[in-house]
Amino acid sequence: MKLSEITTDRAAEVLCELTPLIDSIITDEDLIASLSAAIGKEEQEQMSFGQKLLLVGAKLDKIVPILLKKRKTEMFGILGVLNEKTPEEIAKQGLIATMRQVHDIIRDRELIDFFKSCRNVDGGV
Repeated sequence: MKLSEITTDRAAEVLCELTPLIDSIITDEDLIASLSAAIGKEEQEQMSFGQKLLLVGAKLDKIVPILLKKRKTEMFGILGVLNEKTPEEIAKQGLIATMRQVHDIIRDRELIDFFKSCRNVDGGV
C-alpha cells in the first residue's frame, strides 16, 4: 500500500505502527556507525536523497547483516504493516514478493518524505 492511496484514518494507524519500527532501525548504533564510516556527517547533510541511497547500496555488505540479523523483526514488521500482512506471513512468502515490496516502499515518496521530515524536526539522526 502506498501512503497516498489510503484514508487519513488508516494512515494514522499505519504511521503509528511504523514509527517505532523505523526508529529502532535508524537509531541502531551499528547501522549509524557503518554509514558514518563511509562519509562524514557534514557531507551527509549536503547529499541528496538519491546520493544517500547510492551510498547505502555501496555499503550493503555492512548494512544487510544489521537489517536481516539484528533488525529482522522490525523489517518484517514494516513490510507487514505496509502490505497488511503479519510479520510471520512476510517471513514465509517468496523472496521475489519481499523484494518487490521493499522496492515499492523505497519508491513511495510520500512515506519517505514523511519520515524524512520527522527526522528534520527533531534535529536529525
